[in-house]
Amino acid sequence: MGFEQINITEVPSDLGSVYRGKSRGPGAFTNAGLLRKLAASGMGLRIEATALAAGDFAWASSTREPNGARNEAKCVEACGQVQRVIGQRLASMGPEKTFQLIFSGECLYCPAILSAYWHYLSGTGRRVGIIYVDADCDLYTPVEPNSTGNIAGMTLTHLTLRDGALESMKEFSRPDGSGVVDSNNIVLFGLNIDSPANKREHLGYLFDNNFRVVTSQTVQKAPLEQAREALKWLEDRVDLILVHLDVDVIDPGLFPLGNVPSWTGLGFKETMAAVKVFLNSQKTVGLSVAEVNPDHAPGLTMTGQLLDEIIEGLKERQTSRN
Repeated sequence: MGFEQINITEVPSDLGSVYRGKSRGPGAFTNAGLLRKLAASGMGLRIEATALAAGDFAWASSTREPNGARNEAKCVEACGQVQRVIGQRLASMGPEKTFQLIFSGECLYCPAILSAYWHYLSGTGRRVGIIYVDADCDLYTPVEPNSTGNIAGMTLTHLTLRDGALESMKEFSRPDGSGVVDSNNIVLFGLNIDSPANKREHLGYLFDNNFRVVTSQTVQKAPLEQAREALKWLEDRVDLILVHLDVDVIDPGLFPLGNVPSWTGLGFKETMAAVKVFLNSQKTVGLSVAEVNPDHAPGLTMTGQLLDEIIEGLKERQTSRN
């Protein structure tokens, strides 16, 4: 049976960025025909909302705050608003009835989104997990050497609440206070191990703690096979799945829509083929899209191509359920 409702949430923010642009990503999808294309697809009732006030959480010049992060107070405030919006939607109509489609400027909201799911599931014994499609492992801490202090580079640190996580981000946790992610409910899919942004110490943390990692090079060679294998691994461990697509996983020489380039060698076609596999899972309940900077691809052509692939994946999902 298909979902009765697709909920669209916009999170226009680039607080955790090195420069402005990602906050315009959600609006770019609207300008590229999001609502019109969804209506034409016949996928039923849709609700649209903005989790953050327009302009209030855009990029601004910043210095490090006392704990070593940039814009910490604003980032935490924004995460709180996202958690509340997603939590309210789950409370009004649970994940069995709705699909959450989240257009977020930044990946830093993943802990808030997953925390909303964990609190919704509290007491049920059910678990939520994430397929983290991203070139970066985002394991920086505020005070380590070479850290920019941008919280978007600390997303997995705050998903796991590993040592060095900001105290202020620990409210985005499971009901028992633990991190929303551990090595049994996440797949890092498309990681660029050749990128200097992924420090040896960060990669070591992943491997020492038995995280499931699929590199961008491996995905490029066999996107469908790798996606099916990763999905099966996660389906065996959780009841609900959030798919997070960070557009910088796609090589900028082929599709330069991502905010910060990462030379992954992974093509647009291959990336979206894998994402469609994930969307077609009975356990997948949401898709978060982040790090789109429309300034890097003027004219909305690439934003429109990405949107078309997402809608095609949702249509395939609906067809398989009807």
